Amino acid sequence: MSFDRNEPWLAPEHFWRPVAEAARDLIGRTLRVHSSHGPLDAIIVETEAYGGHDDPASHAAFRPGGRAALMAAAPGHIYVYAAYGMYPCLNIVAEPEGRAAAVLIRGIWVDGDRKVTLGPGRTTRRLGVVLSDHGRRIGDGRFAIGAERRELRLACTPRIGITRGVETPWRFVADMTPEWQRP
Repeated sequence: MSFDRNEPWLAPEHFWRPVAEAARDLIGRTLRVHSSHGPLDAIIVETEAYGGHDDPASHAAFRPGGRAALMAAAPGHIYVYAAYGMYPCLNIVAEPEGRAAAVLIRGIWVDGDRKVTLGPGRTTRRLGVVLSDHGRRIGDGRFAIGAERRELRLACTPRIGITRGVETPWRFVADMTPEWQRP
């Protein structure tokens, strides 16, 4: 599998949709992150959706102030928080402004990598995302999401790594075929 470096990119308004739909829709799309070293393109292979104030697993429900307040911003904003106080985690705000919903990017595959990068902390480190990226927006020159979507088989499961709202089936994972793990 290889990347088309010239594909069209989505506008932030693409995320003006139910958060679970946005999370599912990101599987198979290219996430481009620009840095001083140039762009890094990755295929998104795992996401989780976090709803608004009524989703017990969402930061908007139990930690609505501070950084989490950005979850209520316009769709397409980048919400970055530090898991366990040390691992930045990348989220994309979804749904209409005020709803406080976001999609956590949990896994990626980068062309040339031997294996898929799984886990939100590892994913963010691989992409070079830092806490100061908090508040940026899709399409701002640092982050872009490809308009083309690769059709991948995926599973929908309950979210993992949380203690509240664990029964909600809002984790989306691409089929990790052996082709992805060849050198």
